[in-house]
Amino acid sequence: MKANSQQQETLLDLSRIDLQLRRNQKLINEINEAAAVQAARQQLLVNSESLLAVRNRLDELSLELGRAEVDLNLVEGRIERDQARLQQSSNQKDIQGIQSELQSLQKRKGELEEAEIVLLERQDELNRELAAVQNERDGLQKRLTVLEDEQTSGLAKLNSGQQLLREDRARGLGQLSAELAEHYEKLFAKSIGVGRLDGLICDACGMTLSGDSIDAIKNTPVDELAHCGECGAILVR
Repeated sequence: MKANSQQQETLLDLSRIDLQLRRNQKLINEINEAAAVQAARQQLLVNSESLLAVRNRLDELSLELGRAEVDLNLVEGRIERDQARLQQSSNQKDIQGIQSELQSLQKRKGELEEAEIVLLERQDELNRELAAVQNERDGLQKRLTVLEDEQTSGLAKLNSGQQLLREDRARGLGQLSAELAEHYEKLFAKSIGVGRLDGLICDACGMTLSGDSIDAIKNTPVDELAHCGECGAILVR
């Protein structure tokens, strides 16, 4: 297949461009799948679950405190009414009954107040736990933001480079004949590239060519394509 020296150099440039495109795409895939970013997102997810659990416990505790407050208010109300009855009553039997009930009510009031104190202490503990989980979340979110910014910046640079390389590739293909361009694309689809013949070595595969391969290349006119006998790559002489 005919190819002058300039076209052969263009084929070599195209091969280098395609190799760089592949390397960049591999880097893009690695950045998209960055373990650090995935780990940070997972940690944030775990933190979110912890945060929700603490908030749910606080909500439940608030309901318990509300019920305890209602019960305490009811007992205090009955104590006030019994005390008023006690002051107004002159019947000894009624007085004894009221006093007995007041003792029970005072005991119940004490139990409710102790229970309320326990609930308030538990509420303080949960609020401290909530603050700690929220602080952890803030730190995780900042770290994730930094990692995602780095990821976005790295991807932007690589994607910009990819676009420039694609434009260079299109220009290179435009400098070739349709036949040469098609031949190159077929080889590229099979992961066969273009290399320079360096003495007896094909720098596309790094193999030292056999005597027969060297003879075949020597017998190929300089304005025609030569191929490596080992890897099939186009050899630029």
